[in-house]
Amino acid sequence: MFSMRRILVFRHGIVVNRYVMLPMERYFRRRGYEVHNRSYPTTRKLIEEHARDLSEEMMALAREAARRGEPHEFYAITHSMGGLVLRYALTHFEMPPIRRAVLIAPPNQGSATARAFKGFFLYRWIFGSKAARQLAEDPPGIFEAAGVPTSIEMGILAGSTRFRLYPVKLGKPNDAVVTLAEAMLPPFPIKVFPYGHTPILFVRSVWEEAEHFLENGSFKDES
Repeated sequence: MFSMRRILVFRHGIVVNRYVMLPMERYFRRRGYEVHNRSYPTTRKLIEEHARDLSEEMMALAREAARRGEPHEFYAITHSMGGLVLRYALTHFEMPPIRRAVLIAPPNQGSATARAFKGFFLYRWIFGSKAARQLAEDPPGIFEAAGVPTSIEMGILAGSTRFRLYPVKLGKPNDAVVTLAEAMLPPFPIKVFPYGHTPILFVRSVWEEAEHFLENGSFKDES
């Protein structure tokens, strides 16, 4: 008798790797999730290409589970640009049914921070000219093209901090990189934590909130 495989796929943001989500991965593994948290070349491809890669990865996992006759469910957690990658994959490519997903600090409506730096050589040198160029575009651009997935329960966790990471004027509240207004994606619920754009990934209460959404389809104060 097979138990239900809870397959949880992570997608990190630009110019980092899987290790930034490793503490969260360990948390979910201890709770019985089969976590797939791999690095991908964030600066070398367009968001559409990253979405295709995600589709291929998840379809391969689905075929493997079906071949073994194992009951399974898919879940997803993303950070920053990873949310756009997931959205684009869900609306443009073949994907297995994902029961629930949590997007952490996603630039769903654009990125004023990226736009402020797009003319600087250092930005292009560090972040590249593919996905980074798309993030620095004026909306709607890739932010609308990614689409709004249907037939999925999705929640958003955003940050709010008074710490200023870059000399960029951002609307409040913001996580020093993405504003709350940029993170929103109606009709999906959003919850705000008092942490910055990357520090939010290392907070146990954030992991617990993400877990609650994956388990229940709502955040704690919405139950």
